[in-house]
Amino acid sequence: MRAPRHLRSRGPLTGFVLLLCAVGGAAWAADRPAGWELSAGVAAGAVGPDTDLADYRWDTTPTAQTALQALVSRGPLAAGLRVSRWSTTQGTGLADDTPDPRVGTWQGELVARVRVVTLLGVGVWASGQLGRMRLAYEPDQVVIPGALAGEDLTVDFAPITETTLGAGLVLQRRLGRRLDVALEAERTGYAIDTAHRRGDEIVSQRQDFANWSLRLGVAWAFASQGDAP
Repeated sequence: MRAPRHLRSRGPLTGFVLLLCAVGGAAWAADRPAGWELSAGVAAGAVGPDTDLADYRWDTTPTAQTALQALVSRGPLAAGLRVSRWSTTQGTGLADDTPDPRVGTWQGELVARVRVVTLLGVGVWASGQLGRMRLAYEPDQVVIPGALAGEDLTVDFAPITETTLGAGLVLQRRLGRRLDVALEAERTGYAIDTAHRRGDEIVSQRQDFANWSLRLGVAWAFASQGDAP
């Protein structure tokens, strides 16, 4: 296994979020808006789990992701909430006829965005996310008959809940007066407790991972004072 990557994954993400705050303040000062706008929408795309998860028998093939999102915006700044879901499988390494449990992942995140520039009607937004991720297994228990001197062995797969930190880029276009279409690319970092065999011993450690995601979203905007710029 490679060494934990908090200096290579968490560090850059944290730095990006701090930079986002600084850029947001500058954008707010340069582009003072007239009114607030609320938007709500859905998005769908794919997430690529960290390839290092394959060391723990995860299927890291890109898989479908769906999301619901609500944002409040004013001029070049936006903030809100997002809930997303995706799933994959994790091998058990047990008996050949033991089914691989499915890992369902829910994420709830606080989202902040700042519009960096608008080109040909397309807004380019930098984004930062902070949230919680819950991994739950289905089935969450496997019974191996006769595994312990003729006795059945029960293996439990406990759910995992961890903090996430992410950053990304959003390309957004307003169609008509109310409909927004956006392409969102993000990298999300998190850490989980892992265990693996090293020689004759089992090594437990906390390891950092990061997923990539790409989604296409649509949202309906409700303006409080005219239309957003």
